[in-house]
Amino acid sequence: MGPPRKRDVRRNYNDLGGELYDIRYGEEQNRKYDVAFFLILPRGDGLLLDDGCGTGMLLSRLSSPAVGLDLSPSLLRTARERLSLGHYLILGDAEYLPLRNDIFEGVYAITLIQNIPDKAATILEMKRVTRIGGKFLFTAIKALFDEAFVCNILDRMSFSNISFLGDAGTNDWITYAEK
Repeated sequence: MGPPRKRDVRRNYNDLGGELYDIRYGEEQNRKYDVAFFLILPRGDGLLLDDGCGTGMLLSRLSSPAVGLDLSPSLLRTARERLSLGHYLILGDAEYLPLRNDIFEGVYAITLIQNIPDKAATILEMKRVTRIGGKFLFTAIKALFDEAFVCNILDRMSFSNISFLGDAGTNDWITYAEK
């Protein structure tokens, strides 16, 4: 089985739709978001990125300014309905973030990496848009990735203060790092 194709990923999530996405994945995603909030708490006006934001479940928990990016127009429509002012949505590709360098205090990449053909390029893009000292939280589905992949990919990208958290009671491996 080769890497996922973006058009297939977009079609699958568009076909699933926002309401069914939330029903199917909501409980598991919310467990991961609980861990994410423990590790990356927004500071007042610090801008955050939710890369692969889906229906905006994580963004809806944020009171600070945030940007959500996703490949699926259908999921972004659902996100738009649930979000408040100060949250911005971008239809875009995680491998080629349409964002300036060094602008985010924190980047969340939760349950994203399995949908990306070039995982290293995607992580480098997230690093590019994160400020020096910014925080990064990355998850990878245990059924598709082993611990070695998760532990090594951020190290190869020259992140600092890398912490492998195991699964924290979720179906994903969770890793935290700083730029």
